Parts: sequence; structure tokens; C-alpha cells
Amino acid sequence: MSVEPARPHWAATLRTAFDALGNQQPKPLGPLLAVLGDAQISDNELVDFLAHGDPNDPARTQARISLGKWDAEEGSAFSAPARSALRREQIYDALDLSPALRDAFNTEFPVFTDSTVVISKLFQPWYTEARQSRTNMYWDHYEDYLRDTKKWSPAAISSLDATTTDVVERLSDPTRSEAKQTKGLVVGYVQSGKTANFTGVAAKAIDAGYRLVIVLTGTIEILRAQTQRRMDLELIGRENILRGLDPTDPIVAKELDYQSDADWRDDKFVRHGAMLDQPGVAHIDRVTTFRSDYKRLPQGLTKLRFYRADKQKPLNDPVNLFKSDAYVAVIKKNKSSLEKLIADLKPHKGDLAQLPVLIIDDESDQASVDTTNPAKWSKNSAASRERTTINRLITEILGLCARAQYVGYTATPFANVFVDPDDESDLFPSDFVVSLQRPPGYMGVREFHDIGRELDDDAPTFANSNERAHVRALVGDTDSDPANRDAELQEALDAWVLSGAIKKFRESRGAKPFRHHTMLVHESVKTAEHEVTADDVRRLWHGSQFNSTAGLARLKDLYDEDFHPVMLARANGEAIPGAFEELRPFIGKALAQIMIDGDPILIVNSDAQIKAQQKKLDFEADQVWRILIGGTQLSRGFTVEGLTVSYFRRKAGQADTLMQAGRWFGFRPGYQDLVRLYIRRDGNVDLYEAFEALLMDEEAFRKELTQYEGFDEEGIPLLEPRQIPPLVSQHLPWLKPTARNKMWNAVIVAKAPGAGFRDLFSPPSRSDSAGRTNMVNVGLPLNRIATNECELPYSFDDGSSGTQRFKTGLVPAEEMVDILSRYRWHPEYDGVVTPFFTFLRNATADGRIREWLVARHQPSTVGITVDFSGEVIGPIVTRRRRAHPRIDFIGSDRKHTRSLEPIAEGTDVSFLSGAAGRGVLLVYLVDDRPDEQKSEEPPALDDLVPLLSFAVPKSATPAGRELIKWSVLAPGMVDEAAVAVASGA
Repeated sequence: MSVEPARPHWAATLRTAFDALGNQQPKPLGPLLAVLGDAQISDNELVDFLAHGDPNDPARTQARISLGKWDAEEGSAFSAPARSALRREQIYDALDLSPALRDAFNTEFPVFTDSTVVISKLFQPWYTEARQSRTNMYWDHYEDYLRDTKKWSPAAISSLDATTTDVVERLSDPTRSEAKQTKGLVVGYVQSGKTANFTGVAAKAIDAGYRLVIVLTGTIEILRAQTQRRMDLELIGRENILRGLDPTDPIVAKELDYQSDADWRDDKFVRHGAMLDQPGVAHIDRVTTFRSDYKRLPQGLTKLRFYRADKQKPLNDPVNLFKSDAYVAVIKKNKSSLEKLIADLKPHKGDLAQLPVLIIDDESDQASVDTTNPAKWSKNSAASRERTTINRLITEILGLCARAQYVGYTATPFANVFVDPDDESDLFPSDFVVSLQRPPGYMGVREFHDIGRELDDDAPTFANSNERAHVRALVGDTDSDPANRDAELQEALDAWVLSGAIKKFRESRGAKPFRHHTMLVHESVKTAEHEVTADDVRRLWHGSQFNSTAGLARLKDLYDEDFHPVMLARANGEAIPGAFEELRPFIGKALAQIMIDGDPILIVNSDAQIKAQQKKLDFEADQVWRILIGGTQLSRGFTVEGLTVSYFRRKAGQADTLMQAGRWFGFRPGYQDLVRLYIRRDGNVDLYEAFEALLMDEEAFRKELTQYEGFDEEGIPLLEPRQIPPLVSQHLPWLKPTARNKMWNAVIVAKAPGAGFRDLFSPPSRSDSAGRTNMVNVGLPLNRIATNECELPYSFDDGSSGTQRFKTGLVPAEEMVDILSRYRWHPEYDGVVTPFFTFLRNATADGRIREWLVARHQPSTVGITVDFSGEVIGPIVTRRRRAHPRIDFIGSDRKHTRSLEPIAEGTDVSFLSGAAGRGVLLVYLVDDRPDEQKSEEPPALDDLVPLLSFAVPKSATPAGRELIKWSVLAPGMVDEAAVAVASGA
């Protein structure tokens, strides 16, 4: 057993040195260490510490954070591009490091590559310089808190630093003489840490000079209170909460928000200490508290007073601004609360004209458009009316505050603001859109779905299939099959108890305590039906008899058949009980935690109920081991911590929104292998497949945005936010607003695909006779071209690899254009295929595309074929049409596309030399009949549909501005995102 070396006595000095340099330009490290630590540190000692020291040592963490800041700085003194090897060498030059130290730092702390995507208008850089000349106290202390208390990794902190800077630098400089508003949107993932991001943005904004920060949360008080507490705990801090009062004074203690809060008593709220008294550092005054949303003040907003050292200069002049305190308000998105705030702001209109204000709108897409049922998309719906009212009030605040900056946060790139041109245009993110990277350790769509496994030859196992490991199908129904429904719900309850026992077992083996362990039951959006569901859950729960012989036998069967084999495949180093008997003592411990107050079942379906049960639902203040039953309230920003088992079975005919799809997404540290999703998959509805389709659209759209990020050689943005809506509509072509009074102004004329394959899998519907010509006019010619057998290797980033067999053939580009011109598409797909084929024809005409390799996958087993006048057609593959309102088929297999991508890149493969101008067309011949007909008889030619996936030649895919060509509906209003529909249109 290796022994970790003792921490060197100078490690604290190293941390102090990098901490001191972090917000400055780097300077020679050796002399600084000598001054701070009064000792010489040899290169060999430092190299040894970097190579063999504790990876989580604070000195190493701070070194990586500081290097990450210098790597990412835009507009800095460095001449090399940000996040490049050359930039890192310039940093090492400034630190005056030896070659040996440079190698050690590169090995341990490679250049951080941030995958955040920013679509932005031109902006005036100011933040990099401001960060070096103004205070950074709130950000520095927030960073310290994340590193030392929350134990964030250096990579996670560097990523947060970079993404928050991406946002703040696009806001207006608070000291700018001319008033300028900016509006932006930050797109994260469902339950993926958006609060940490906007807390970091608020910290940097206050440091930079913003003096009123308004955070708009969801519509539920517990959500507002949780956000208030997070910001008080991690940003505002103990001194600002107390404002000089003595917490031991009984009168003061009685009025304190957090007197009974464990983290307050344990002194875990951030402290700013003497730094609060430094010049330029603003004290923060809370306008709202943990216990109280915004309330009218008797004489207007009397707390909102700003000191002016020089009354002859405006409030935002540095002389005045950096001697003024800051104010933070955390407010529900509620009509009454916002109207109270507006009423108190109005009397201060003179100051507000000069006041730098930041509005952070969390869950800005709340009450979102139903992307699965456009027929229910109505301007007269309650959700739409609520959203319109809140947007109007936010717009009114922007009108009062000339220097206000608006930053919305959403978990979907298909936000209302990009989908519905009738939405409030005053909140359109016209200045920037930041798409956050997928955070490490996040369980999202790729952890619950097997993307591209439809055609796999390998049998699914717990190790190679996410669906097999985590997803359990529900087919029972309360009306038509109540016995099966009870059996499935009982298994879900058993899984929750069993996973809770495993958590207790892991705690006994040294794992970090699991504060929360929850189960979600979601059968209906109707509140009246939640009581019925709760009664059913209680009936089963009380009849479970987990500690009886029958109950233990039931748990043992589930452990042996499900949990144990999944853990063996996916525990990733977490402790695993050797047998059920080893786990058995911990079942009682889990049940004791669950039954701590007798009934673990809570209904969560109204603000009033949540408020009444706030103590039982307060994930911040207490441990929560409970079963939550509800509908809409559980899908509107309510983060269910510790969620391990989800039971999701909606009634037929009830639409499901994307946000509701993601309740089971999030961070599951130490128990990813225990997560189970019980979801409806019967003959009428397959919710699992529907959610996969929508979420894969999101993934594809995020990926597409990356190719339009940045600026061209003339410094002009490749894509502006006003041009995003037409791209969204390409991913959701079936989604059409109903009461449309406006249209998107930008129009895509021609569009080149990005790297890799693009599935164009939307032929006409089965009932449309136009689609029956595709097999004869396109499928047969392509089948005849691809006749040469070959085998190609593939590999993925996770190290998995293999080979795939194809039949291939080459065809000149002009002939391919002729063949493809005969293909008939779904009528709603015109906006997708027209720009693509415009590019295809243009690239063929100018010689950028010279030929195509047609490829048909050959399965390892004998496939179904069709005999057409002696010609063998096939093999026929399985691709399912997606459920209405989708108009496409399930996408191509990643192993097939990865095998063929090198050909489109011009790389040599085993049977073909690489060549510029050669594209690849992957063809699937699909039996398009309903499943019940497929089992009755083999397919005929008329039953087949050719599905086409394209990889254009890398040499033909232009860079920069040539990727996409735009036009506008209203040439005189180029900068407008949406324009009015002409009368009679």
C-alpha cells in the first residue's frame, strides 16, 4: 500500500502566491514565493509536489484555477489566442518557470478547453480590464467557498469562471457614460447547476459596479426562499446579513432568518471579514429575506439610498459608484410581488436612470410551450396568459431602469423566445446567447437512453445498455389493468427502499452521507387525482411489510435480479454488498430514516400545500427521505434532491412538456448505478421514446450552434441571436404557432451541414401516396449502386471500438443530384431540405462535391430482403416512425456513421484512397408498415421507404460566413427578430 507523501511546509505559501496573482497578470513565481514564505523552493521540490502531492490539495487547486483564468482571458496583455498552447507558454514566460516546471504544470494542469458556445452581437470589451482595476472580493470569496466548502474540482471552478465571464463581459460597463441595455439568455441543462452560474454572475457584477441585482425565481415561495438562502450562504455572507448586529442579543436573534439553520450555527455562511472595509468594496443590503418575499415599504423604497461622494457627478461615475452599497432582491415571478417592486421603484426614477441594474430571470422559459402537442399551443391558455403578464412587468422594470441588463436562464435551447414570434419581443435575447457545456457527473439523456442502438447486433446488457440498467417499462393502468399497475408500483417502492439501504451500506463503508433520498410519482396533472394516487401508494406502502419474510424475499429477488448485477457493471468503485444478507441490516436503517415522522408520502401540487409542508420539503435545512406525488408543480423549477426512483405514467391524451421530461436528470454522486426510471411504455403511449426524440433534438441543436460561434475574419459575428429562431424551426419543423401575429424576420436561403452525418429522415406520412414513389425513384437506384462489400473500423471517445460491414458504390455528384431530386419529403420538412439542397446543388456546380459513396449497412445476421423481379432488395432494417406530432424516423446508428466519417474527411480506408470532394450517403431501406402487419407477412416493394443520411465532403464544407446564407422578410428592419404579419397573409 503506497503512502501519500507529507504535505510540504511551503504548500500554503504556494497557494497564497497563486491566489494573489489570480486577478493580476502573472509575475515571476520564485521571487514571490521567497517573499511570502521567506524560503527558497527548488524546482525539484515543486515538480515532486505537482507529480505526487494530494490531487485535492488547496495549493494545487488554486494553481490550476489561476492558470485557467490566464488561459481564458480575452483582451488581455497576452498576444496568443485564449486557451491555446502558445498562450500557456506566454504565461510560463511571465511566471519565469524552468522547462522542468513547465512540463510538470502541463502534465498536471493541461490547458482547459471550454465547450461553452456563445452566439453574440458585437460588443465593447471592458470586463478584463475592469477585473484587474476593480475589486474582486465577492467572486474570490465565492470561488473560495466552492473550492474549500463544496469541494468543487479545479476544472469545474475554471469552467464556471469562464462561463460567468462570458456573460458579464457582454453586459454594459456600469461606469459607461451612455446608458445601454443588453439582453441575453443562458441555456443550461435540466437541474444542472444554473443557480451556481447566476450566483457567480451576480458576484462578478457587484464587484464590477452593479448596485441593484434583482433575481426572479419561480412562482413557488419555497423556490424563492431556497434561492435566497443559497445567495445568502454563498455570496452575501454573514456580515452583510447581520449588518453589525450582535447575533447573541436575544432581540436580534429572534428576528434573524437563520437562527435555527444548522449551517448558520456551524458558521458555514461565507465570511468576508476585513475585506468589506477595503476601498471600492460594496456592502450588500438585502431587500428580501429568507422568510419574506418583496413587500411594499411604507415610504417607498426607503432602503434604496445611494451615497454620492461628488453630487455634481452621476451616480454611476466611479467616484460615486464605488462608494455606494449594493442591493439584492430575490423575488417570485408573481404578479403581486412584481407590481409592489415597480410601485416602490417609480419614485426613484432620477436615481434609476443612472443606476446599474442586473435582472437575472431564473427559469425564464417557465410556463413553456408544449412541444409535443402544437394543437394545444394557444395564446388563450392560462400558462400563456401568465407568461405574458410576467413578461410585461419585467419589461416595465426595464423601462424604469435605463441601465438595466436582462439575463434569462433556461434549461432548453427551444425556449419560447426562439419558438413563438408572438412572445414579448422586449425580452428577446438580442445581444447574446450562452449555451453552457454539459457539466461533469451529470446524468442526462445519454445516461438514460441508448442513442443509436436500434440497429445494434449486440444483445443489450446492464453494462452496455443505459436503458437496460436504468429504465423499467410500465404497461399497467388504473382502469384497464389495475393488478399490473399495482405490481409495477410495488416494484418501484421496493426499488426505492432497496436503493436507500444500499446508500446506508455505502455510508458504513466510508461514503459521504446521503442527506436526501427521494422518489417521484407522477401519474396525472390533475390535482384531484393526486389524492387517489397517494391513497394507492399508501395502501401499497403499508402492505409492503418490508421486514417480514415475504417482504424480504421480494427485496432479495429484486436485489439479485436487478440491483446487484447493475452495480457489478456500473458501481464505478462504490461499495457493493457481496450478497443480500450483507445488505439486510441496512434495510431497517433506511426504513427508520424514511419513517422518521410516520408517513413519508407528500403530495406536491399547489403553492399552498408546498408552503404548509415547507419544513418537510426543505432540502437545504434538513434531510429529506420521502415519496413525492404531484404534477405541474414538480416540473416548474422544483429541484427534487436525492431523486433515485422515478415513476412516470401519464394518462392517455395528456400532453407532456420537455421540462417535465427531465425531472430524473441531474447529479447523482455516489449512486448513479442505483437510479431507476419506471416509465409508461404500452401499446398506446411510449413516453420514453417521445422524451428521447425531443431531447436528442436539443442535443443536435446545441451541437449545431458550435459551428456558428464566433466572428469572421472581418470581426463580424457568424450568427446573431436574431437568426437563431429559423435554426430552431429546422429542428422542430412540425411545431407551428397557432395565433401567429408575427413572423421571424430571418430566413435561411442556403445552409451547409456541419461535420459528421445529417439524418434527413422525414419522408411523407404513410397515408400520403407521394411517399410510395421514393423506393422506385430513389431506393432502387441506390440499392443497385451499392454492391461492393467492405468492412470498416470505428472507435468512440470512451475507448469502445469494433467493425461494421457495408455494401458500397461510387456515383458522380451530378448523377446523385439528379437521383435526389426525385425524392419526395414531408410537406412540413421544406424548411429543412430546401436550404440543404441549395447548398448541395451549388457545391456540385462549382466542383466542391465531385462524387458520392453510397453505403448500405449489412447486419452480422441474415436480414430480410425483398425479391423485385429477380433483384434482391435489402437487407431491410428496423427504423420506427416517431409518434405524432413528429414527422421523422429514429436516427442513424452511431457505429455506422462513425465507421464512414473518415471517407467524407478525405482519409484513406482499406478499400479506397482518400479524395477531396467525396461525400457519403448512408441509406437505410425500412419496412414502413405498422408493427402488427410486419408479423403477418414479409414486406413488398411498396412497403419500403429509403431513409437518407448525408456526410458532405469536409473539403466542400465551407468555413466562416459561407456556412449559412441569410435573407430577411423586412429589409428595412434587419436588426428586428420578429416582424408583423402583413394583413391578409
